[in-house]
Amino acid sequence: MRIRSSLTLCGAVLSGLACAASPLPKLGSPSVAGAKVDPEKCHQLQQDFDIDLKEVVKAGCEPSTEQISRLMDNPVGNLVLLFNQYDYTALKGPHSNGTRMLGKYSFMPTFPISLGEDWNLINRLPISYVSAPVNRKAGNLIGMGPNEILHDRGDFTSVVQDPFDRTSGFGDLAYVGVFSPKEPIRFAGGGKMVWGFGPTAMFPTAEEDVLGTGKYSLGPALVAAYLGPDWTLGVFPQHWWSVGGDSKRKDVSLTNVQYFIQRAIPGPEQWRIGMTPNVTVNWKAEGGNKVTFPIGIGAGRIFNFGKLPVRVSGEIQYSAIHPDDLISSRWNFRLSFIPVIPTFMF
Repeated sequence: MRIRSSLTLCGAVLSGLACAASPLPKLGSPSVAGAKVDPEKCHQLQQDFDIDLKEVVKAGCEPSTEQISRLMDNPVGNLVLLFNQYDYTALKGPHSNGTRMLGKYSFMPTFPISLGEDWNLINRLPISYVSAPVNRKAGNLIGMGPNEILHDRGDFTSVVQDPFDRTSGFGDLAYVGVFSPKEPIRFAGGGKMVWGFGPTAMFPTAEEDVLGTGKYSLGPALVAAYLGPDWTLGVFPQHWWSVGGDSKRKDVSLTNVQYFIQRAIPGPEQWRIGMTPNVTVNWKAEGGNKVTFPIGIGAGRIFNFGKLPVRVSGEIQYSAIHPDDLISSRWNFRLSFIPVIPTFMF
């Protein structure tokens, strides 16, 4: 019932997106039949990395790969991004009887809504499918974060030692909405700062108890990033406090901070080298078992599938700080496949 409700909600949201979208002209084709293309104007439009790409297409021009890549670097950019992310995480700790592997596929549609001339609302709806090395009878786990199992049960280690039981299913549904000004803060030298703030929420829709928190949780979200000619530096923290749900489950106080450090490599493929790990802090854990802090290295580039630009990237992460007394992540391997719909804007 819970997973059916989750999928119904997701379907309704995505259907609403499709219905609200204006017709998408084919990338690179004039919006008016027979319209003449001005090469000089096209070049000028392609150098504007803050523009709504519908304006580029309406002028009969095709957005450049660099333009799309720069807009994708912007966490509050004027694009619809269809994040497909797979994390394969090595878990280890006391009594784990070796390394255990956790797999998590996340689909995260991200879309902007224009709020007048000055502001956008950037929406993200993460939907995850998890395969965890945990007996479903454990029941009291907090399953949030692509590289972490956060737990509150004393006999957890004995449950995970069972090599024959693995639990798979949909995890908790989440939502984050970030209000962001359309005009960035500009610096001398070509760099700029973008930022935003808003609410974030988690809903207890997990298919199995061990894959979710069992709680309705709310909290704040922030995003800030420096977008330079060569470097992108940013941080995206979210925090959740439980406000309701299963009274038998422990309360939630959980922080997830994604930070990103990326270097742009000149060239037509628009390579990016850097890292985008997720730091997790479980404030309900005891002693030094609260924080998991990964570092990593990875690379990605833009591919064009027909007229559809897609960023494909891979990354390896190591948890430099992790709980010593609990089973937690040690290594994480992340693959991302991100199609972008550049002419789509409400």
